[in-house]
Amino acid sequence: MEIKKELDKYGIIGVVSNYQINLDKTLKVSELNIKNIEKALIMVGLNNSYLERTIEDLSISELFKIDLITKLDKNIIIVGNLYNSLIYKDREYIKKLLLKLHNDYNKKIIVIDNYIDSFINLVNNIYVIKDRKIVYNTNDFYDDELYNYVKMPKIVEFIKYVNIDTKKIEKTIDIYELIKDMYRNLS
Repeated sequence: MEIKKELDKYGIIGVVSNYQINLDKTLKVSELNIKNIEKALIMVGLNNSYLERTIEDLSISELFKIDLITKLDKNIIIVGNLYNSLIYKDREYIKKLLLKLHNDYNKKIIVIDNYIDSFINLVNNIYVIKDRKIVYNTNDFYDDELYNYVKMPKIVEFIKYVNIDTKKIEKTIDIYELIKDMYRNLS
């Protein structure tokens, strides 16, 4: 599989594709095969009260977090739909957690989403997959070809719009860097 080679090379990659959680909805959280379940719950921002809840009773964000903790002991962690499953604060926390898992515990991570915003400050390489084949890959968030497959993030759209005639603002994907650059250029 070609994506496996890329994962070995980069460690964390973003994949533009669809993702579906495959947990048995009839089980309780405590019935899932999870090592150190109480610590795992805390790690993703949940508490022990979730142990007796069934999977089907969980919200979308809780389901995402439970899906993640079922994969923490694996060498390759595959998660998906960060953008639609989590609010901004939780998304940023999960990104930091995934980076920590990769850097400190040598986990290989695949993030699957249809929104490039999920990959910002997390992955260096983005792969577009159609029919189980890589149809395009890039490491540039400003690559116009990438946006033939997905919607452009607002920050990229804004910077491209401002720089349409002449380069006035540096290309960045960090909102704080954008604000600093705008302040420097206006003063």
